[in-house]
Parts: sequence; structure tokens; C-alpha cells
Amino acid sequence: MLAWLDSLNPLWLHFASFSLMFLEGMGIPGIPGFLPMLALAESIQAGQTTLIEALTWGTLGNWLGSLTGYRLAASLLVRLPQSWQKLARSRRTARLMARYGGLLVVVSRTVGSLRTPVTLYAGASGYAWPAYLAWSAVGALLHVGVWQTLLWRFGPEILRRFEELQGQLLPYLLGAAALIAVWGWYRWRRGSRVELEAD
Repeated sequence: MLAWLDSLNPLWLHFASFSLMFLEGMGIPGIPGFLPMLALAESIQAGQTTLIEALTWGTLGNWLGSLTGYRLAASLLVRLPQSWQKLARSRRTARLMARYGGLLVVVSRTVGSLRTPVTLYAGASGYAWPAYLAWSAVGALLHVGVWQTLLWRFGPEILRRFEELQGQLLPYLLGAAALIAVWGWYRWRRGSRVELEAD
């Protein structure tokens, strides 16, 4: 795995990091933004790119995605359930964003469960654009900065340990998969037999 990661072009890794961070920044859940970060950590260790370049592209992608999500929120809100629309446009949400908006925007860059609602509510509730611009930049820098730096520092070691362990774990994983397959086949056969007897 390490040899394969070392063979990847860092430009493609930066592009992947930018793209996934952009989608994640928009508030789309389930985006695995850490994968290109992990690959970039190995490229940084190999001297093919630098930590500053990785931080720049990842932060830029996350920030621009966040701004795009803010702008799209108001137009997309009309397609969401009425309960979301009422909540996003309520006075309570507006007061919450006015009072804690900066902190929520910064924290939501890292906490996935907050990212989507905060991005939607910020755009839909009319949270001030200059404030969102600034706070989302801070949040993107902290999010990408902390994760990319930790992966750069510890990621290659984790991958090396994984390579050492995968040979030992593979037989157990294959055995577990075989047991699950046999159990599934047995359940299917038993279900088929019960259906035939019922007919």
C-alpha cells in the first residue's frame, strides 16, 4: 500500500483533497475527506509534496464548499420538509445564529452532524455574509490544519502497522467471512424449506 501511495502523482492527490473537502464543506454528509489527506501524508513523508501545499488545497476546498453551501441553502430550503423550513426561518434560529453563529460555523467544519444543519441554517436565516465568510475560513483552516497535520505526523506509521498486521489478520478475516457466508446460506436454505412446507 505504501509503495502504491508513493507512486501516486501529488497533483491528483491535491485535486482529490480539494474536491472531497469542497463537497464536505457544502454540508454533504458521508464524504471521506480523510482518504486523500492520508495519501498526502505519505507523499509529504516521501518528499513529493509539502505540508503547506496539502493544507492550502484542502483548506481552500473546504472553505469554498462552505461558501457554496451557504449560497445554495436559501434556494434549496423551499424543497425541504416544512418543519425544516420553519426551523431554519424561525426567530429562534436567527437569534441562535446571531449569538453563537461564529462558534457554530467553526465547530461545524469538523463535527459532521452539525455541518449540514449549520450550513443550511446560516444561509436560510440570513446570517451575515461577511461574518460567515470569515468564520468559515477559520473553521476550514482549523479542520484541515489539525487533521492533515495529525495524519502527516502519525498516518504513515499507522499504515506501516497496518501492513505488518494485515498478513496476520487476513486468515481470521477470511475465516469470519466464510462463517458469515455459510450462516447466510443456511438461513436461506432453511427459509426456502419452510416456504415449501407452507405451500
